[in-house]
Amino acid sequence: MYEEIYELCQNTEKVMGMFSKELLELDRNTVQYMIDVMQDKIDEKDAALQKKDIALQEKEAELQALRKQLAELKNETA
Repeated sequence: MYEEIYELCQNTEKVMGMFSKELLELDRNTVQYMIDVMQDKIDEKDAALQKKDIALQEKEAELQALRKQLAELKNETA
C-alpha cells in the first residue's frame, strides 16, 4: 500500500489532476450553495413584498371608503 502511494506521489501530474477534479467539484458545490442561499433570500423578500402589497391594497380600499363617506357627507350638508 505504501508503495502504491509512493508511486502515485512520484507522478505529480496525476496527483495534480486528482486535486484539480476535487477542487472543480468543490467549486461547483460552493457556487450551487451560494445560489441556493441567494434564492432563499429572494424568496423571503418576495414574501415580505407580497405581504406589504396586500396591506397596501387594504389601505387603499379603506381610503376609498373614507373618500366615499366624505363625499356623501359633503352632499348631505350642501
